[in-house]
Amino acid sequence: YEVDFEFPVPRVVIEVDGLAYHSDAETFGRDRVKQNAVVMAGYRILRFTWFDLTEYPGRVIAEVERVTCGV
Repeated sequence: YEVDFEFPVPRVVIEVDGLAYHSDAETFGRDRVKQNAVVMAGYRILRFTWFDLTEYPGRVIAEVERVTCGV
């Protein structure tokens, strides 16, 4: 599967969800199938919205650092 961002070590994937690309049932369902496959492959997933990235970038960065660097 193609993911938005991947940190192979420590096996973390980041997915960014925006309404422009996740507004129909088919896309929503495909994302759930992909997420389950990624988790079963041993990855943790962090999900953020486009709003999170644009309005709360410091919080997003802190959460990514916490899970990837143990900060």
